[in-house]
Amino acid sequence: MGVLSQDNAATAYLLRLPRQIQRRDAINRCTSHLMHEHDMSREAAGLLAVQAMAELEGLNRPAWVDVDSTTSHVVVIRRPGRDPIAMTVGDLLRFAESESAVRRAVEPAAQ
Repeated sequence: MGVLSQDNAATAYLLRLPRQIQRRDAINRCTSHLMHEHDMSREAAGLLAVQAMAELEGLNRPAWVDVDSTTSHVVVIRRPGRDPIAMTVGDLLRFAESESAVRRAVEPAAQ
């Protein structure tokens, strides 16, 4: 598990946002902030924003990605006292696609 860096521009920005803001909006705002205020590319800013959000989300969650067991084709998640979870790239893509479909189903149509 990582240590939260208060010197990280993305973490500092996310901590200043209101708690009720949606995760996706927070990441998008943080990405934009990093691009404009820290002269970062969209790709670098987006990655840093997601990494910072993940660190913040993981603070009170006793689970982590086992980087020693994870490969480019399978991600292994560990939780104390529980069996590990192994997800292949295919599993992750199916999950992401189903989550995207759920979001589209509940989001209001654009006016």
